[in-house]
Amino acid sequence: MIKYFKREWNETRGDEFDSWGASIWYLEVGTDGYPIRQMELYENGNRLKYDSNKTFDDYGCLGDQALDIQEFERFEIGKDEFEQEWRKSNPKKEHQEILDLIADYLANHYSQRFGQAIFNLGINEFANKTHAEKENYRLRDIYNDQDSTIIERIKSRLERFEE
Repeated sequence: MIKYFKREWNETRGDEFDSWGASIWYLEVGTDGYPIRQMELYENGNRLKYDSNKTFDDYGCLGDQALDIQEFERFEIGKDEFEQEWRKSNPKKEHQEILDLIADYLANHYSQRFGQAIFNLGINEFANKTHAEKENYRLRDIYNDQDSTIIERIKSRLERFEE
């Protein structure tokens, strides 16, 4: 039977990411005791998430040792609580696409600050693109822009950069 656990770790990682702070671990564990899905939530807001689709990254990996189920018994939670937390760490498809486009751009333009990249990619733009000075260099309000519109603006800007 699959079991779900939530365990707080009051110790830091003890590695170069020690500044992330203490963590809370969520584990989905198979009948063999091995983790199937795992999340690590750190005090600084970082979330690590592993499953069969992503077993490792630069920060950690899906546990490769069977848990002592008896030792973890007191940390057992319901499937609903686990699933609710798992969904929180899944960005919407459009959000992930925007993040990936920004990450790729910054990887190729690492000397730019984040704010410069946001502006250069057209996420924020001047209210009057033709004569920005007429609007006193005011940025256009993008609060109500659809994610798909922002994706189109970024892709359009990237195509212009390639020309």
